[in-house]
Amino acid sequence: MNRKLTSIIITGFIIEVLCAAIAYSGDIKKNIPFFAIMYIASFITYIFTIFYISKNAEAHDQDNNSSGKVLWVIIIFALMFRFTLLPVAPSDDIYRYLWEGKIQLNGISPYSYPPESSSLEHLRDSFFSDINHKHLPTIYPPLTLMVFAIADYVSHTILLMKSVFLVFDILSIFLLLRFLKVMGKDPLDVLIYAWCPLILISFAARGHCDSLQILLVILALYLYAIRKNLGTVFSIALAAMSKFIFIIIAPFLISGKRIKYAGVLLAIITVLYLPYISAGKGLFSTLLQFGTQYHFNDSAHFLIFCLCIGSPLASKIVTALIFGAVLLLLYKRHITSSLEIANNPGSEKRGNMEINNFVLNYAFIAIGTFLILAPTLHPWYLTWIIPFLCFNKNPAWLVLTGTVICYYFMNHELFSKMIFYNNEWVWKEVHWLKLPEYLPFYTLLIYGWLAKRDYKIPKKLRMATSHQDTEYRGFSPGK
Repeated sequence: MNRKLTSIIITGFIIEVLCAAIAYSGDIKKNIPFFAIMYIASFITYIFTIFYISKNAEAHDQDNNSSGKVLWVIIIFALMFRFTLLPVAPSDDIYRYLWEGKIQLNGISPYSYPPESSSLEHLRDSFFSDINHKHLPTIYPPLTLMVFAIADYVSHTILLMKSVFLVFDILSIFLLLRFLKVMGKDPLDVLIYAWCPLILISFAARGHCDSLQILLVILALYLYAIRKNLGTVFSIALAAMSKFIFIIIAPFLISGKRIKYAGVLLAIITVLYLPYISAGKGLFSTLLQFGTQYHFNDSAHFLIFCLCIGSPLASKIVTALIFGAVLLLLYKRHITSSLEIANNPGSEKRGNMEINNFVLNYAFIAIGTFLILAPTLHPWYLTWIIPFLCFNKNPAWLVLTGTVICYYFMNHELFSKMIFYNNEWVWKEVHWLKLPEYLPFYTLLIYGWLAKRDYKIPKKLRMATSHQDTEYRGFSPGK
């Protein structure tokens, strides 16, 4: 057994022991200090493994047999971690999933009535007391609601609901493997997603539904890379109907006859909304309320909020304008770079690879910008960026998936207290805890941006050399 394989097995067993300790400790929310220690230890092991594999990449290229064994070890441990964490007490979000699945099976739209509605009192069960935001109708898009209903039809249990979203998470691992191969990347980099502690906690342990949209986004990007245009549009439409924010990367993926594909996108969205159309303005009421009245664990948005003298409306407007400007710039650069590649002589295969790299990086920047500017950033929101790290090992984002552990201490009585806000009891935000969470992230992000500017390649030279280098990454997220 070679040294590389031995090292991966050892680190895998270390993370497995830590996962078992987390599972044995019970409810994460009731054992936050212990959970934090186990999480940090697994994160350190995870980061070591990533950079160990990267350091030995050249040796991997020369020993395909050994790399195949390492890949199998990575996948086997990834599955072990997930099944070990599956019994962990879920997030209270899962009770909302069960409720909304149940009422749909009883012919009631989750957009029309909040859980506390007296007209739904006859449907309350043992899970009802743990539902969050009982005074608000659902915030989830139609596709996610349909998955809730299908899962609840099979079995009205926490284990089944968690298992459904765990399946989506596992499928993402195997789809990422195919995508990495298409993009000419090292398949061992799938470890960045497969072993990520934040991914493991968010899906296997806590049962969040974001694994659905992650799978669909990866599928859309993969289908784009292999030039399956209709499948790409279909996948990104489904992704947007499982989490609205992913509509922002649709313009990068709609190519060729744009009007035709834009029509397909709108048609899919319309069809999915039709079963719920009777809810009227209730379709988006909760989404608008969360977007305008709630904020928690924000970083850039918090600074904007302070600069706007504490005005929620002004801070949201300024944030939206900044985000819109970034998106417009990215869309413009996407069109420009696509035209430059199309007009530059060279093989079609190399041109397609460059376009794929551009699109992947632009989507990365768009999602990353949203997370930076978001008024609310729960840890599981960061899972949206992790698949992109398999193609670009950005140190800042990798570190943030570890330092986000500070978020959990805002939900602990040693650091925070419960306050009554928007008709419910919530934890009061602890702003100083954002320093250890976000300071390393922004330091690395700014350092990376400055370092890349110092070594920026002139545009003409970049276009001339890009056809000779199929590994060229295009615009980096640091720019």
